[in-house]
Amino acid sequence: MAIQFIRKHIANAHISWFCDARFEQIARLLAGLDEVVALPLKDKKFLKSFEILRQKQGQFDIIIDLQGLLKSALVSRSLGKNIFGFDRFSTKEGLASIFYTHKYSCNYDKNIILRNLELCAFALNFSFDEKEILAKEPCFLKNSRIPNKNSRIPSDETRIPNKNSRIASDEIKIHSDETRISNKNSRIPSKKILIAPFASESSKCYAHFASVIKGAKEFAQCFLVAGNKPEREKAAKLASSGATLLAPLDLAQILEFMDTCDLIIGNDSGITHLAWAQNCATITLFGNRSGARNAFATPKNLIIQATPKHEIDAFHIDKSDFCINDIDPAQIIAKAKGLCDA
Repeated sequence: MAIQFIRKHIANAHISWFCDARFEQIARLLAGLDEVVALPLKDKKFLKSFEILRQKQGQFDIIIDLQGLLKSALVSRSLGKNIFGFDRFSTKEGLASIFYTHKYSCNYDKNIILRNLELCAFALNFSFDEKEILAKEPCFLKNSRIPNKNSRIPSDETRIPNKNSRIASDEIKIHSDETRISNKNSRIPSKKILIAPFASESSKCYAHFASVIKGAKEFAQCFLVAGNKPEREKAAKLASSGATLLAPLDLAQILEFMDTCDLIIGNDSGITHLAWAQNCATITLFGNRSGARNAFATPKNLIIQATPKHEIDAFHIDKSDFCINDIDPAQIIAKAKGLCDA
C-alpha cells in the first residue's frame, strides 16, 4: 500500500522493489511498481545477489528499508548511501540501524501499516491521514481469468448430500454458485466465503474451522484454499464439514477468486492480509500476536483477538501459546453473517 501513497505524492517517481526471490511472484503483482529486483538470498546464492546489487548501485536518489532487518539493511547499503530506516529502538534487529543515513523513531508495537507509511512519509516529506487508508485502491493487479461471481472455478471436491454423485478431480471445473444436489427445491446460498485455515506457524492456526464451516454454510458457500501437500491433506478432511477445497491456485488466481467472494476468513497469514490489501471483507483471527499491530481494522475488516496467556511482546512471541483456539466459533459465524448481509 505504501506504493499508492508514494505515487500520490510523487507521481513521476521510478519505484524499484527489492525482495527475496521467493517473493518475486507476489511483488510483480503489485500495482504501481516500475521494477522488481529478485535476490536469491534465501538460497544462499550470495555471489549472484552481490552481482545483481552491484549493477544497481548508485541508481537511486532515496533508499527506504521497510523491513528493518540486518539483511535488508546490508542490501540497502550496497545500493547507495541515502538510506532511510527505523532507529535501533524501533525495529526487531536494532543493529540494522547503523547502516541508515536517516533514522525514524516509531514504537515497535504500533500498527505495521502505519509504521511503514510513516517511514515513507518521513523519507519523502509528505503527510497522510488514516482516513486515506480506508479510501485506498486494491494493491495488486487484476486479470480477467475469473471476471465475476458466475465464473467457473477449479476444485478438488464438491461436497454434496447425494452420495451417488461423482467427486470432481483437480482437472474438473465446477460452477462456483451451483452445487449438484438431489433435492431440486433446495436453495443454494448466494454468498461466498473463502477460508484460509493455514499459517506459517502452528500457534497462529485456528483449530475449529470445521465448526465455523458448519455454521456458515447456512447462509454462504464455503471454499478452502491450501498450498503445499500437508496443507491440502488437512484441508481435504476439513472440507467434509461442508466446504469446497479449491484446486491449487497461483497468487494471481487467488487474488481473482477473492474478488468473487463476499468474505475471507483466516488466520494471521498471507492470504488474509492479501484480501485486506484488495479491499475484500475479512475476519482475521489472532492469538499470541497482536491484531491491533498486525492488521488494520475497518468496518468491513474485522479482528477477533483471543486472550493470550501473557502480555504480548512483539519482540518475543510466545509460540507455545495456542490461545487462538479459545475463540468461540459462534462469534466468528455471527460476524461473518453480519458482513455477508451488509
